[in-house]
Amino acid sequence: MPSSQAVMLPTNVKPSRYTLALEPDMEASSFLGHETIEVDVLASTSSITVNASELQISSCRILSAGGDALTASSIDADEKAETTTFIFPSEVPVGPATLEIEFVGALNDQLRGFYRSHYTDLDGNERQLATTQFEATDARRAFPCWDEPSLKATFALTLVVDSELATISNMPIAEETAASDGRKRVRFDETPIMSTYLLAFIIGDLKCVEQEAEDGTLIRIWATAGKEEQGRFALETAIRLLKYFNEYFGTPYPLPKLDHLAIPDFAAGAMENWGAITYREVVLLVDPERTSAAVRQRVAGIISHEMAHMWFGDLVTMAWWKELWLNESFASWVGDKAVDALFPEYEMWTEFVSGDTTSALSLDGLKNSHPIEQEVRDPAEIGQLFDAISYSKGGSVLRMLEHYLGADTFRDGLRRYIVKHQYANARTHDLWNALSEASGEPVAEIMDTWVEQIGYPVVHVESDRSGATIELHLSQTRFVYEHLTEPEATYDTTWHVPVNVTSQNAGSASLLMDQSKATASLGKSSEGWLKLNPDQFGFYRVNYSADDWDRLRPAVEALEVSTIDRLGLQNDAYALAKAGYAPMSRFLSLVQAYTNETNPSVWEDLSANLGGLNSLLSDESYYGEFRDLAQGIFQPIGARIGWEPQPGEGHLDTLLRSTVLSQQGKYLDEDALSKAASLFSEYLKDPAAVNPDLRGVIFNLTAQRGNRDTYDTLWDQHKTGTLEEEKVRLLVALGHFEQPELLSETLDRALSDDVRKHDTILVVRGVGSNRNGRDLAWDFVKENWDTFVDRYADGLFALSNLVPVVSRFNTEEKLADVEEFFATHPTPAADRAIKQALEVIRLNVAWLNHNRNELGDWLG
Repeated sequence: MPSSQAVMLPTNVKPSRYTLALEPDMEASSFLGHETIEVDVLASTSSITVNASELQISSCRILSAGGDALTASSIDADEKAETTTFIFPSEVPVGPATLEIEFVGALNDQLRGFYRSHYTDLDGNERQLATTQFEATDARRAFPCWDEPSLKATFALTLVVDSELATISNMPIAEETAASDGRKRVRFDETPIMSTYLLAFIIGDLKCVEQEAEDGTLIRIWATAGKEEQGRFALETAIRLLKYFNEYFGTPYPLPKLDHLAIPDFAAGAMENWGAITYREVVLLVDPERTSAAVRQRVAGIISHEMAHMWFGDLVTMAWWKELWLNESFASWVGDKAVDALFPEYEMWTEFVSGDTTSALSLDGLKNSHPIEQEVRDPAEIGQLFDAISYSKGGSVLRMLEHYLGADTFRDGLRRYIVKHQYANARTHDLWNALSEASGEPVAEIMDTWVEQIGYPVVHVESDRSGATIELHLSQTRFVYEHLTEPEATYDTTWHVPVNVTSQNAGSASLLMDQSKATASLGKSSEGWLKLNPDQFGFYRVNYSADDWDRLRPAVEALEVSTIDRLGLQNDAYALAKAGYAPMSRFLSLVQAYTNETNPSVWEDLSANLGGLNSLLSDESYYGEFRDLAQGIFQPIGARIGWEPQPGEGHLDTLLRSTVLSQQGKYLDEDALSKAASLFSEYLKDPAAVNPDLRGVIFNLTAQRGNRDTYDTLWDQHKTGTLEEEKVRLLVALGHFEQPELLSETLDRALSDDVRKHDTILVVRGVGSNRNGRDLAWDFVKENWDTFVDRYADGLFALSNLVPVVSRFNTEEKLADVEEFFATHPTPAADRAIKQALEVIRLNVAWLNHNRNELGDWLG
């Protein structure tokens, strides 16, 4: 349960059913509301407190089971606590009762609660639609309610809207009748019992493509009129995913329909409203002629993630926000599991390790990380949980646990959990109990060390090859990047680590390492390589002796270790060097062994690590030598893959091409830059002549060498574009110019109507990632901080995503500047992100001071 410090409603009254009627007026930016809430009064009271924010409540009365009616004598709103208390002239007795409330609300432009989304239709007309985003605590902005996940109820919704507009909610339409002034009254079927944050309603000029699934469920993909045909890939994918999840979970999807809706303005990537999932356009719509393979894969992954929530999150909901990971981690892990089954050519587990495990290891190496299960004390803290810990670390430890227990046993445990807790709420130990029942293993004892503790271990291994067998001496300590500055620091933490070892020719071994030290034996002693954590199932890093690192280098070059292991080895080497456990020269030497690598996820991860060094070294005297080294790493694979697809190529070849060619140009390969400029000229003459898989690369590299004319051309293309995916590619490119005046103009336009609100932070961070734009972006953020705070209103993780614009700084002066600014601009919704960013800057400064001379000598 939540701590006593959490902002919670009184427990004397609980809702069971909402009957809600809303009349939105988009032109007036407001809506009228009337609701009746059937409640159970558990202790007699003269006051009832509900969640409400930015609502003007005009009246409230309560009818008890005996028929007595009491009108509230006062209605007291507490905007800071986001509550309203109704005071009645006498006690409301224990038993069932009904609240009747009249209110008016604001149809806002802040991308949360009940809000408006603006867009230009295909005929060039300015249009708007109304939609909702209630997670985590914004249902209270649409209607008074008990806005906590454990206070589930049913919802009977009616909307009064313009007759020509489509209306979609969680359930099918039960009845449409004429209302006044050319409007219609739309009543929806009552929902199953569910949490307030999962309610949704969308009103606009929307069209759909649809198909009935094998089990009879109606699947529809909605978009603004004229774009609905771009939903065909999503429709086909959703149909296949529904079949997979019904079979995997063993509990069929319980609603009669499942809508997926593309919303022009949307703060998050997508939202798992039960039966009415909402998305940004760019992660749902696919144009067969203009969508890249990478975006198509991303669309499949996000649809899968959101559909997994229909069971993990919607059917079974966390009891409180501290257990958010029960929703998000499961959707991250099982979502990729489903995509892997449907699209094996994507090699999703390699992508999972690159995109999820790696990002979680990176964030969780900071001392200002947080446990997977984190206490939440007020609504401002909830948004900070939507990060790589709740999504990616949680998903990674679930992958580790499935591997440890076995896939069939793990699925059996999940099915038990769903059956026992469906239409209710659950806590972490409810899941552990179900998995323990299925496996006979002490799951809670093992997993509490991963869920309740911050951080993760680095396993150090020394191999003794002097005897008849190879003896491995293992030790675990907490991995922290601050080891660089505090190498003698110790942490009183250990994990139950499933350790597996594979080798070149000495067999394998496995053990559960639950102490700080352990030993293991391999077969006959040899000089061959050995690899801990094969296929990176374990959520930990491994540090070998110098000799064993050297043995692994030729194995990487010869592709003797698996693709995922090649990804993991270079990532561990980089992280160990960043944290001072090993020299950076070890990583750079290892990277040069990837000459035969062909997997795009490995190259993407390797590119990110070299990019981290590129940022750190960009002001050093020997930066040119580093750039030449990086260019030399990408040139051979770039030459092999080329700019033109070859017969027989597959999905991974397409992804590889865009990754390596992008990096070639980034490190100033003249052939790549010239080719990109040539293809951009072709694109301007005929966009269809240029492969959509390469457009992002072409735009970025053209901007990198571009001038004012190039800049204006990119903006013109953005303004006239109709495919959101293409518009986002162009926005990203606008951050790649070298000229400070052009980057400053991009920043100014980021807060104008030229850029959608949900893309503004993408643009600002893009400029900030450019070595010529780091200072400009930070100055812009400081100058416009109040605007950012007002615009995003501490909404779901927006400000936390903006703060890392400072994370590339590497001087004491910039550290002091950032510290001073945030000391005078406290922002509770981004407090952890601020602490993490400051920690990263300190580490950047310390790492450069520690490595500057040695790395300069090595590169020389």
